[in-house]
Amino acid sequence: MIDFIECTSLSINYDILGIATVTYTVVSDTPGFSGKVHNSISAGGQTFSGYVTNASVNPIPKTSWYEITVTLIATTN
Repeated sequence: MIDFIECTSLSINYDILGIATVTYTVVSDTPGFSGKVHNSISAGGQTFSGYVTNASVNPIPKTSWYEITVTLIATTN
């Protein structure tokens, strides 16, 4: 099983209260969420922890790979 976060997909947006919406895409050679969706992620020297509010798996056309798009509502530790 090979999977990695596609760095260019990482997006972090803050609301006025400091709550972050973190969106990222995991590329994997196996379908499903198991071991690929987490409730925390580290980026830019910050660790964002919270709740996954959305996750979807889609095949990448003309390949045997999958992309798992994750949205996390989080705060920094």
